[in-house]
Amino acid sequence: MAISRSGLFATPLANLRFKAGEYEEAMAGIRKAVEREEVLIFVLGLPLFPSGDECEMTPICRKFGERLRKEFPNIPLHFQDERNSTVEASEMMHASGEKAKKQKKHIDSGAAMIILERYLKSIGQL
Repeated sequence: MAISRSGLFATPLANLRFKAGEYEEAMAGIRKAVEREEVLIFVLGLPLFPSGDECEMTPICRKFGERLRKEFPNIPLHFQDERNSTVEASEMMHASGEKAKKQKKHIDSGAAMIILERYLKSIGQL
């Protein structure tokens, strides 16, 4: 997860790991974030093949999005292309001196930050 409190910067939050279809633990983490923060929109990374075509994870992601919409009907949801976000996050962490082995624990939060920054750029915020 990541958040932008100002609309200008994205900050990584806790990783949410869960198996496809087993959303309860993830939803609990999201509920906590919604209680703590003023959430105006959810931005969910959409996995795609490098070509831009949908991959085997795309329908799973869309199903999770449906669950988010049911749980939080008053918070809009936007899907954002997540292609190469993990690679970009890894490169950013490596540039700041973090070795690949240590990145493993929080690379997903870094990728979430990249995905949120892409969304903010797409709406002219960055």
